[in-house]
Amino acid sequence: MGKTLKQVKKELLDDADFRREYKALEEEFSIAAQLIEARTQANLTQAQVAQRMGTTQSVVARLESGHPLPSLRSLMRYASAVGKKIEIRLVRD
Repeated sequence: MGKTLKQVKKELLDDADFRREYKALEEEFSIAAQLIEARTQANLTQAQVAQRMGTTQSVVARLESGHPLPSLRSLMRYASAVGKKIEIRLVRD
């Protein structure tokens, strides 16, 4: 049987160069994961979120990919579409 995603991720993170690049993208991954989680908790499809935002499903898919980072305005529109609000905090590095 093949390796699980968790096993592959662990192996990749053992490589210092990969780990450095992964850490650099960690914030983007976090934003994408939070968007997807909010949408699924709201029991909405990408198409439904897009309709509520007045945009297309492909735009929602790009927002959820985390790349490139979405604008604050886009995040606010997305949050509103899934019944949430944006909270931005600066935390110690």
